[in-house]
Amino acid sequence: MTDHSSVMLIADALGGADSAAHARSDRRFTQSFARLVYTQIWEDPVVDLAALALAPQHRVVTICSAGCNALSYLTADPASVTAVDLNFAHLALADLKRAALTALSEHSDLASMFVAAAGERNRALYREQVASALMPGPRAYWDGGRRRPRADAFVSGFYRTGLLGAAVGLCQVFARLHGVRLRDALELDDACAQRRWAEKHIRPIFKGRVMSALFSLRHPLFLLGIPPRQFHLLCDGDPKRMPEVLAGRVEQLAGAAKSSENYFLWQAFTGGYAPGPSPALPPYLQPQNFDAVRARIGRLRLVHDSLTAVLARTEAQSLDRFVLLDAQDWMDRPTLAALWAQITRTARPSARVVFRTAGSAPPFLEYADTGGWSGWRRLDALSAELHGQDRSGIYGGFHVYELPA
Repeated sequence: MTDHSSVMLIADALGGADSAAHARSDRRFTQSFARLVYTQIWEDPVVDLAALALAPQHRVVTICSAGCNALSYLTADPASVTAVDLNFAHLALADLKRAALTALSEHSDLASMFVAAAGERNRALYREQVASALMPGPRAYWDGGRRRPRADAFVSGFYRTGLLGAAVGLCQVFARLHGVRLRDALELDDACAQRRWAEKHIRPIFKGRVMSALFSLRHPLFLLGIPPRQFHLLCDGDPKRMPEVLAGRVEQLAGAAKSSENYFLWQAFTGGYAPGPSPALPPYLQPQNFDAVRARIGRLRLVHDSLTAVLARTEAQSLDRFVLLDAQDWMDRPTLAALWAQITRTARPSARVVFRTAGSAPPFLEYADTGGWSGWRRLDALSAELHGQDRSGIYGGFHVYELPA
């Protein structure tokens, strides 16, 4: 697979543009998003697992992104996990994680590559053990690169790469220019204190004239993987509100959980995970889950395609759990309707769909009683409870839908 095929898939997923200006923004976003964007996923897998309530017979299909959640679902011992993505770079990263879990027999080696994600040791681990376990396409991706192999990023500091890594680096620069040291929030290790710190030190940065003007534009937010349609949802159609919205989401992230338990906050404020032994890691990277995930790694399947296309090739009433991340925020109504038609066709009784939204409401709410949405019911209490527990803290809504038995 190539960057060109990713561009085509991403363009199809965005659906029709609402205007000529929107179409131009979609094209620019598509070109940006065809590269590596996320080095880790930004949806909390612990919350996902609580929503999914996985059992050994369950077959899961999920959007892949950086693969952290798909791998973490294996800790719950489902029958299978199929991870689908439009972006081949993200699938190549997920396959690298799969290959590392297959080839490395010690958790310390896995941690060297994907927790520290830097150091000469990783060059040897990749060349001598991990590379040979990769699929051909991902192997070509990691061995390729313009000036050096992409795998060398695990020597120089992998979590500083990707579009989001670049965005985190820029945020650190902006904070320093305003005299703010982001690590100060991490040293508080108290969720309420962290939120108050963000209100005091981060919100004024977004109120500045330059930053307000910058974040009122769509294109800078492409670094965060936010397409034009989702930009519109975030700010309720008023770009001038975006700095205020972003300040609020940073405060929400800062106060989601104490820093010693929130790796999302470490990634956002430092561009990496906490040093040394820490519970602030995705489940697939935690030492107590190492053996179980390795034993089940053969249940993971990676597919480069749209989720709708994958489901269209899947047997009716054969899937139990669907994880959509925030992908529906990208879609127009026909694209959404096609996706849900396939979800409903392939869902077994008691199936669940889990997703997040930039705003508070599902993007299909106005026509939820028609077409492929008919028959699904939102688990309101569970959705509200888990939204409050989501350590990522950057989304406006968390939603769990169930198909009655």
